[in-house]
Order: sequence, then structure tokens, then C-alpha cells
Amino acid sequence: MAITFLQSLSGELSFQITEDNLRIRSDQLRARLHLYPVMISSQVLLAPLFVWMFWEHAEHAHLLLWLTLFYAIQTADILQWWRHHEQISTIQECKRWSRICNLLTSLTALMWGSIAILFFPQEMAYQALMICLVLGLVAGAVTLNPVYPPSMYLYVLGVTLPLLVRLIMEGNQIHGLLAGMLTLFLFVLLSAGRELSRTFWQSLWQRYVNDLLIEQLTEQKAIAETANRDKSRFLASASHDLRQPLQALVLFSESLQEITTEKEPRHLAEQIGRSVGALVDMFDELLDISKFDAGVVRAVKRSFNVQTVLDRLHTEFMPLALAKGLELIVPACNLVGYSDPHLLERILRNLISNAIRYTDMGHVQVGCKRTSQSGEAMLQFAVEDTGIGIRASSLPHIFEEYYQVDNQHRDRLQGLGLGLAIVRRMETLLGCKVSVASKIALGSVFSFSIPQGDPQQLEQPLAPSQNRHDLGGITVALVEDDQDIRQMAAQLMRQWGCTVYEGELPHEVLQPMALAGVRPDIMLCDYRLPQGVTAIDSIRLLHELWNNQIPTVVLTGDTAPQTLQAIEASGALLLNKPIAPARLRSMVYFALHQGKSPDTSPPNQPVSRDDAAIAPP
Repeated sequence: MAITFLQSLSGELSFQITEDNLRIRSDQLRARLHLYPVMISSQVLLAPLFVWMFWEHAEHAHLLLWLTLFYAIQTADILQWWRHHEQISTIQECKRWSRICNLLTSLTALMWGSIAILFFPQEMAYQALMICLVLGLVAGAVTLNPVYPPSMYLYVLGVTLPLLVRLIMEGNQIHGLLAGMLTLFLFVLLSAGRELSRTFWQSLWQRYVNDLLIEQLTEQKAIAETANRDKSRFLASASHDLRQPLQALVLFSESLQEITTEKEPRHLAEQIGRSVGALVDMFDELLDISKFDAGVVRAVKRSFNVQTVLDRLHTEFMPLALAKGLELIVPACNLVGYSDPHLLERILRNLISNAIRYTDMGHVQVGCKRTSQSGEAMLQFAVEDTGIGIRASSLPHIFEEYYQVDNQHRDRLQGLGLGLAIVRRMETLLGCKVSVASKIALGSVFSFSIPQGDPQQLEQPLAPSQNRHDLGGITVALVEDDQDIRQMAAQLMRQWGCTVYEGELPHEVLQPMALAGVRPDIMLCDYRLPQGVTAIDSIRLLHELWNNQIPTVVLTGDTAPQTLQAIEASGALLLNKPIAPARLRSMVYFALHQGKSPDTSPPNQPVSRDDAAIAPP
């Protein structure tokens, strides 16, 4: 045990400083230097107290000489600390401070140890007083110095060993017993100091490990955030670049279907239209996710007629259900709900779409019934199917982005796997929770609840019917840099009876109109234009020229959150590319008549505006 202790003592006295332990060693030295004022002040006060107590029992000259040398050492200690106490960052600085601390601590300890040799009194009472002084000094050293083990060991041994030698030199039984007790005390004290030193070392090491982990986590988080930003920029850029030709393809496809009368070419045109429609649906899903993540979608809750929502969904999905030989059951419901009807309809639309997609025989039923939660009247919506069901292991993942059940080959007709991820974002906005129960080969039930509404607060229908989208006689400023899209859109709007002024930059369209004294009724503008110009610049020029709020519809395929937020802040309506002609016509009508007709929905938010404008008749 003694050999192990001495080996440990030797290792701690060496205080090796390397690149691997530099951070911990510098913290140990920093802690030691932080205690310098307390240690030095205690030494400076005790020294004259000792001289005063032993003034009558030793030579005055010797005491004064001892006190002078002691203060000289303390002064050197203070000067070193004052000049260099912040220089403990490099290996060289730490090694220099370690040598200085060891030297000055050894000198101070030997000065205290020398009192047992130079001033050892004959009276037992003063001997006991000297022993108590020594014990107090070493006990204080162990309390303050475990942060830097070499100082602790050098000080304790330097102070006590001369006293131990002096007691042994007395050569009698009493002093021998005192020497034995002092040896035992010294061993116990050093063992306690060693444990304190280990505890401090371990705390520093643990803090160092924690800091290292935090640095690694911070670095990895920064890398992940950078990768996510790069991904978002790539998707936004790719989405914008791909939507431009896709927009032209949509317009050309629909025009082709309208002018083709022969059976075979028309069938081919319809197939092209379906394929283009699948692409449009995928891009719309990506854009929906971007809208929610950008925070530009807000729920606008109000009382609404549930039957109106169910009727639209029944009309929309009945052809899809019949095409698969399924029965779509939508029981009549005369209840009134309180929520954002547009977002709620989107939730139901996604759930019904999934139910039809994963059901090959049987039925899909959409229902609504009264229920209550904590005494509050609620309406529970449920979408039930007799489809393939969902495995229990898959249930926790179905609301994750891009997760699809049984679509390992990524069939494009099954979308991107974002439908339920979008549902999860919408339910958060509405304050409801979609729950699911499913059994393999028997089917699934998705359900959620909203508060019951007040029939007295019902509003008028949410959207104008298609046959009232009369745009004859309006003047449109069309700013679009893609020539194919611009020409097709202008041609369509002229067929609707509009007067269209077109160009690829806002000043090419708006300034000639202003000079000719022509005021546009509405501006349609792509977001990204040549020469770094954006739709925001176009809106600014529009307001400068006419000094009023002419409605603007921004056309974009950009999914970047900053873009969506900028469009929302401008007050413009958002229409996402690719755009079907019917959707464009509906949005233009809506932008011109919002707030002017009792049967148009107020533009409260981008998603609600968009949905209200293109709602089926």
C-alpha cells in the first residue's frame, strides 16, 4: 500500500503536460492561480503573528531575519502572479507556471518548516502551539491546493518533515509518541488530499468530455443545418426550373385535348394529360410542405356547413372510386363545424385519396357525427376503408415525410408519400389530432374531431361557381419571362375576353401602359424575372405608377421559405406553377372580386385563398 501511494505521489508530483491533457492541466493551474490571493494573504498574516508569539522565546534578530526572508519570497510570488497569471494557454506557459509554483511553494514551505529547527521552544506549551500552527498550515494547504497536486505535496512535506525530524531528535518517549502521531496524521492528510485531487481531476475530465461532445454535436448540427439549407435551395431551384417547362406542357396538353377530335390522337392526348397531372400533383405536394415549413399558412376558423364540404369531396372523388369499382359512401350531414374549412377539407381530401389508393374492393366511407370531449360539443370526422390495412410496425411512421406503405418500387401513381405528412402539419394548425386504427386485410379508419359551430354564424358559400367566372373587358398586365408560358397565358386570357399587355420585365409592361393612360385591373407576375428582378419589384412599380392597391397574383414554382414569406408579406395572391387554365381563370376572378361579392371568400391566407379560388363548382 505504501509503495503504491509513493508511486502515485511521484506521478502526481511530475505533473506531465502534453497536447492531450493541456486543457485539463491549464484548468488546474488556472484554479491554483485563482486561489493565490487567499493563500498569500493568509501566509502574510500568519508570519508576523508567529513572530509575535515567539518573540520572548527566540533571538529577535533571527525572528526578524526570518520574517524578512519570508516576505521577500511572498513578494516575489505576488509579482509573478500579477505579471503572468493569464499566461496559461500553451504547453510552454503551463510548464513555466508549474515550475514557478513548485519553486515558490517549496521556498514558502521550507520557511515554515525551518521554525521547528531554528525556533523550537523548550516549554511544552509553546511546542504544542508550534505543532498546532504546523497542523493548521498543512490542513489549510490540503483544503486549498488539491486543484494542483504538486503544490499540495511540496507544501505539506516541506512544512511537516522538519518538525517530524525535530521531534525525533528530542529522543524521549513523549516526543517519540508525538512524532508517531504526526506521521499518522501526515499519511491520513495526504491520502485525503489525494482523493480530493482525483475528484477535482475527474470533474475537469468530465467537463472536458462534455464540452468535447457539445462541440461535436454543435459541429454536426451546423453540418446538418447547412446540408438542410443546401437541400432546400436545391429543391427550390430545381422546383422552379422544372415547373417552367412543366407549366408550358400543361397549357399545351390542355390545348391539344381541346382541339383534337379524332379518337386515337385524342386518347394519346388524354394519356399525356394524365401523366402531366401526376407530375403536377407531386410538385404540389412538395410546395404544400414548403408552405407549412415556411410558416405562411395560418388557420382562419369560422362556423361552416359540413354538408357543403362533404358534397365537394363526394363530387371530386366519386369518379376515382367508380373507376376502381369501389362504393364511395358519404352520408348526409346537416351539422355545423367550427374550424378552418379549407384546411379541414384538405385533410379529408388527403385521407380519402389514400383510402381509395389502397382499397381494391369494397367501399370508402366518409362520415361526420356528434360527440363530446370534456363536456364540449364536438364533431368527429372519420374516413373508413376496406383496403389492405396497415401493419402495426408501420403505424408510427405513416405520418413521416416520404414514407409509403407497400411502395418499395416508388410507383409514381402513388405520389411522393407526403400526404399524411401534410395532414400532420394541418392538424397542428387546427388544434386537432388525427388518430388511426387499422387491421391487415380488413381496412383502416382515420378520425379526428373539431368543435361544433354556431348555425347563426354561418357564412355564404366559399367560392363562386365556374359559370360566373366572367373576365370579359378586364385589362391584365402579364409579366412572365418564359416566352412559351407568356404567349399561351396571354392567348387564353384573350379568349376569355381580357385585354392583355405582356412582357418579360415589369417596366416593359407597366410603363408603356402608364404612358398610354391604360390602368390595369390586375397584374399577373412570375416571381423570378431576368436581371435579378422579382415580383416584389413589380408590385412596387405598380403601386408607384397608380398609387393604389391593384390586385396582384404571383405565379411561381419556387418552394423556398423566404420566397413564400416575401410573397405573403407583399399582400399578393399566390398561384403555384404549373397552372391549369381553369385554375388561372378562377384565381383571376377571385382576385378581382374578393371582398366585393357575398359569395367569395375573404383572402385570409395563401392556402385558403388558393383553395377557395379553385374549389370545384
